[in-house]
Amino acid sequence: MLTAPDDDTAVRLALEALAQEGYAEAELDQIGEMEGAPDEEPHLSAWQGATEGEIAIVTFDEKD
Repeated sequence: MLTAPDDDTAVRLALEALAQEGYAEAELDQIGEMEGAPDEEPHLSAWQGATEGEIAIVTFDEKD
């Protein structure tokens, strides 16, 4: 999660942040605006960081 002035900047910032974390490829499924804070973790902490100017990456282990 991040804040950006427009969609293009948001995509660029997200891809740069993922590259810094070592991801060679990324596929962004959805981009949009949130209306208010999420109710549960880890999204709540990510949202709080984004409102403070940080880029928050929430990852999940894919179960086979």
